[in-house]
Amino acid sequence: MSTLKVDTIQHSGGTTGLTIDSSGRVLKPNQPAFTATIDNAAWVAMSADVKLPFDDASTGGCFDNNGDFNTSSNRFVAPVSGSYYFFVNIYSFNSDSVNAWQIFKNGVVLSTTNSCRFDFQGGQSGAVDSTVAGSVVIDLSSGDFIEIFSTTGSDYYGSYTYFGGHLIG
Repeated sequence: MSTLKVDTIQHSGGTTGLTIDSSGRVLKPNQPAFTATIDNAAWVAMSADVKLPFDDASTGGCFDNNGDFNTSSNRFVAPVSGSYYFFVNIYSFNSDSVNAWQIFKNGVVLSTTNSCRFDFQGGQSGAVDSTVAGSVVIDLSSGDFIEIFSTTGSDYYGSYTYFGGHLIG
């Protein structure tokens, strides 16, 4: 039996790709990952087919490991091909009874092979705020992009709404 003992694995150009700490935890410092929010502490009503303006990936708990989330275009752009996990949490229902959003890949609504679209939807009766949340694993090629759009006339509270994801492998 052989044992390979290393603390760090680097690319031939010197970039660290993996480190293993003394407890055996594997760290991948350049792994594509982000969490973004909307820099607006207010309720916003929106029409159907409008992109959510995620424009803050650096305040509070928000981050963007490698600059793969574009806060100007409000989209994540895959730096490498692979499987990615995404999640969205939208604080909603200020004045609407049904709110819905969809994940778009390269400008087209994401759907399964049988045309079932990935909708994140919620409803309420009464005046209680709530959240609409969902997650999905998507295969992306380098350069593919992901955005979140409204499906119906909906509302959201900006700073309580967030979107994130990371490369699985």
